[in-house]
Amino acid sequence: MFQHLSGVLDAYPGWLVVACIGTAVLAYFLGCFNGAVVMSRYILRDDVRNHGSGNAGLTNFYRTFGGPLTFVVILTDVLKAVVAILVGASLVLAVLFSTWIFGILSPQLVPFGKYWAGMFCLLGHMYPCTFQFRGGKGILSGGTIAIMIDWRVALVVWGGFLILAILTRYVSLG
Repeated sequence: MFQHLSGVLDAYPGWLVVACIGTAVLAYFLGCFNGAVVMSRYILRDDVRNHGSGNAGLTNFYRTFGGPLTFVVILTDVLKAVVAILVGASLVLAVLFSTWIFGILSPQLVPFGKYWAGMFCLLGHMYPCTFQFRGGKGILSGGTIAIMIDWRVALVVWGGFLILAILTRYVSLG
């Protein structure tokens, strides 16, 4: 994989760096949009982190507030991960297309863009600068990222999570 990276960097070094930095910043700020905190603070006028486990995650939101807004929290956690992965793959593809014009094509870099975006989205979810670096545990966003990167690995990860969560009744342990 990395032997192709040197060829891409030689052909268009600036654009790949810009794409990586842009992906990291955009994915991080997408991750910072925490549905549980936004719904509890701005819709319900109460902070989910002041209740239950003190965590800004889906489980604490559901246990504290319940109701149909839990579906909105699930949707935000899933959508921000999907958008981050798509942005990461798209920016790398754009750089690859521009370098393809010069005769270098390295499609092995597309998974790198997905991993890169997924990592920063999870960092934004767990440590959001918008909410004093107190976020969720990243279970739903991380699971969505796993599905977007490789569904086979995601099946194993989600299976292990479900088994542990059901047996122990601790979502965070799962």
